[in-house]
Amino acid sequence: MRPGFDGRPDLVIPFPKLTHYLLHDQGAAPSKAKFFIGHGFDRRVPIVLAQALWRQASPENYQSVRIVPFGRNLVFEGPILTPHGTAPIILSVWHAPHDDPRHVARFVTAYPS
Repeated sequence: MRPGFDGRPDLVIPFPKLTHYLLHDQGAAPSKAKFFIGHGFDRRVPIVLAQALWRQASPENYQSVRIVPFGRNLVFEGPILTPHGTAPIILSVWHAPHDDPRHVARFVTAYPS
């Protein structure tokens, strides 16, 4: 395990981050949506992408921690299993607030590496 990663926190993904961001081709990040939709993820079934992101944010894919004003951002880089059966490499970022004794990290973003 690399420095800065003291065990896997509980990971939380607000579904609007998926349905209105990563899987919404008319939203704020159309290139990200094109990537994830192109690999078979579907806005109508966001749990499939959520499960793939949870699996991708594993200790073996941990890359670094970035200290930010209100906590730390955990960065993971590694393959994500897609509905099409491919495993492209993505980078995902999760935010863990300093003041959360439960060690919960919320999903921030993901994109092709």
